[in-house]
Amino acid sequence: MGRIAVIDTNVVLYSINPSSRRYEEARGLINSLDKVVLPIIVVYELIWNLAVTGVPPKEAKKTVSRILLNERVTLVDDRQYLLRAFDLFGNLSLKHYNDSVILAIAKETGALATYDKKLRKRGRKLGVKVLPEVIE
Repeated sequence: MGRIAVIDTNVVLYSINPSSRRYEEARGLINSLDKVVLPIIVVYELIWNLAVTGVPPKEAKKTVSRILLNERVTLVDDRQYLLRAFDLFGNLSLKHYNDSVILAIAKETGALATYDKKLRKRGRKLGVKVLPEVIE
């Protein structure tokens, strides 16, 4: 099997915004994967972020369609991880729930692509390979 990773929302957001500082890096990271695992919760977070930044619904639909119709993208039904996420909290507050769902999927998949420093640290503690290996 080739290179596979769960993708966090921030990686998707950087990869679709040419003016973001991590645009090229995020696109390169995604393009280096043979399989992109996309939790449904990431799609919801993506749409919420597009809405907050004022992206019109038609443009958001085009963006989301391009992602979901990519043959390398596997959309993960995250319902089976909703309860498991609670076991990954440690002493964190409930506001980390979405990240815990993503982390539960990454724990099973083996790799996580994120720029979120706290999530990267949590992933490493669980033995999840974190991509990119180093961030500035």
